[in-house]
Amino acid sequence: MAFFDRFVRLLSKFCDQMAQAGVFAVFLLIVGNILLRKLWKPIYGAYDYVCFMAAIVVAFALANCAVKKGHIQVEMLVARFSQRAQGIIGSFTGILSLGIFSLITWQCIVLGNDMRLAGETSMTSLLPFYPYIYAIAFGCGLLCLVILLDLIKSLVKAVKG
Repeated sequence: MAFFDRFVRLLSKFCDQMAQAGVFAVFLLIVGNILLRKLWKPIYGAYDYVCFMAAIVVAFALANCAVKKGHIQVEMLVARFSQRAQGIIGSFTGILSLGIFSLITWQCIVLGNDMRLAGETSMTSLLPFYPYIYAIAFGCGLLCLVILLDLIKSLVKAVKG
């Protein structure tokens, strides 16, 4: 269990670092597009590139945000309950979260396959959609692993009390 926890944390951190690099790349692309628009001609398809990179940035940052507990929780209320009640509440929310993000991951894979088979591309840069949809599925799948680890910890907390 400790190895799996460490692996998920390291992979989440690596994906978050890739997301940070993606934010910097978006920044460079936007600034470069503005400068080139004034000096010569704009970067063709810059809007598509920014949208695709933004989707990947968000998807890759999700898991590390969950690892660091950077999302909103009702901690003030739940902290007043007993350890067993906290574990039960954490287990319930973990099961719901895991179910929702498992569905999102699965449907992203289905959508990516559909887009790949249809040959869908963006309008201006003609980039295929499916690699980016698969990247979103990967980010959500990694979030599912983080949620699963938290769910296991909550179940142990609920049983031990």
